[in-house]
Amino acid sequence: MKAVVEAVGSPRAGLRLSPWSEFQGMLMQEPIPQFSDLVSQLKDLDLAYLHLIESRVNNWADVEKTQGIEFALELWANQSPVLVAGGFKADSAKRAVDEEYKNFDVVVVFGRYFVSTPDLVFRMTKGIEPNAYDRSTFYLPESEMGYTDYPFSEEFKGEKAR
Repeated sequence: MKAVVEAVGSPRAGLRLSPWSEFQGMLMQEPIPQFSDLVSQLKDLDLAYLHLIESRVNNWADVEKTQGIEFALELWANQSPVLVAGGFKADSAKRAVDEEYKNFDVVVVFGRYFVSTPDLVFRMTKGIEPNAYDRSTFYLPESEMGYTDYPFSEEFKGEKAR
């Protein structure tokens, strides 16, 4: 990260961390000390943002949250925004911002539903469920499939036609 900051500047640098990920067996028995040390050192680099992944995602499946990221948020101490990801939908995103992390400068971000739902923001404001996503089409080289073939909601189409 020091090399990245030196190359592009801290206002253009951020880091994504997944302290609770079990992907490819990476979850250690006690991740909090290691990730706490890392977050503390990252503060010295004055990054534009820190990006944390909730324990709501276990490899490829969305699961109930089992561990918190509060330890990292407290260490980061609102130095810059924290992007929080991890299987959020409208209700859980609102709860995260308004309740769980209300004392922190957090932004809930969406990956899979952003890809599968071209009108995601509209749907969230109107209480419409996002499209189901097909993970097998997320990264198909030289193909539009999965990026441009998901439908807009009928409500969005109707409002745009007015």
